[in-house]
Amino acid sequence: MEILIPGALPPATVAPELIQYVERSCPALVDRLKIIPAQIIRLAPDEIGCTPFEAVELLRKGYLTPATTNLGAGLGPLRAGVTQPNEKVWVAELSSVTVGTNGAALVDPRGLNIMQAEADDLFDAVCSLWVDSPISILPISSTRWRVWLNREPEINSISPSAMTGMAMADWWPQHESARSWRKLLNEIQMVWHEHPVNLARAERGAPPINSLWLYGGAHGWTVDRNLPAPIIYEGLSSSHAQGDWANWIEALPALSTYLSEQPADARLTLVGPQHIIELRPVMPSWWRRLLPARPQHWKTWWNLPN
Repeated sequence: MEILIPGALPPATVAPELIQYVERSCPALVDRLKIIPAQIIRLAPDEIGCTPFEAVELLRKGYLTPATTNLGAGLGPLRAGVTQPNEKVWVAELSSVTVGTNGAALVDPRGLNIMQAEADDLFDAVCSLWVDSPISILPISSTRWRVWLNREPEINSISPSAMTGMAMADWWPQHESARSWRKLLNEIQMVWHEHPVNLARAERGAPPINSLWLYGGAHGWTVDRNLPAPIIYEGLSSSHAQGDWANWIEALPALSTYLSEQPADARLTLVGPQHIIELRPVMPSWWRRLLPARPQHWKTWWNLPN
């Protein structure tokens, strides 16, 4: 049994200040941190093309990264539900781009709250743009479109969630192979600029849906149903994503209560912005069970630099 806890590892900039609250409000977690051996696994989004949480999702479903793409490219066929290995799969995420002093950046997609009616209206407004082109696009959810391109673009794939906080210029598809996609995207952005959906979103203080983020490029693959699916505890993920550490602290007692009700031999996977920590209980030798457990120095790795 594995319990996956996204948002359990805050960034190093705030982690030292939050340790005292973890000790005070989440004793059930601290008790496990003290005695269970920890394995630190670095999963930097700019290296793997997705967030650590998305990486764990792919790995727990049995995805094997080919040498030609990064790990995050596997999200394309996973999100589109494509299992045929003879085709590469690209998806485009409805996105919000902001421009600041450091250039263009994507708004965290988890905070966009796109309604299905909005997605339908935005699609209807632009679907005629590719009617006579070799590019085809179909919606597959309220936030995502499947994209068939006229040629395979040379793109270093990265998911929209992993792009949060990064400069778009470092990941924007500049190669000639992506020229037709850039041209179409520019036309889509012009149509959406003053679209009623975005005018209505502006009135209620929501970010505009003004772009698409293309990612994927891996061949279709099949989820391994024989692998046990982890239990995902979501109590910390929202406040972690928003950097709302007051609410994150308030959510700790509920996590402690939850963990106190789980088996002592449950495997915990704590997820942060740049790495994960796996806590795997092991049965000690008979003679070690006669000795008091040696505390793990968990504070040394809980706030690793990110």
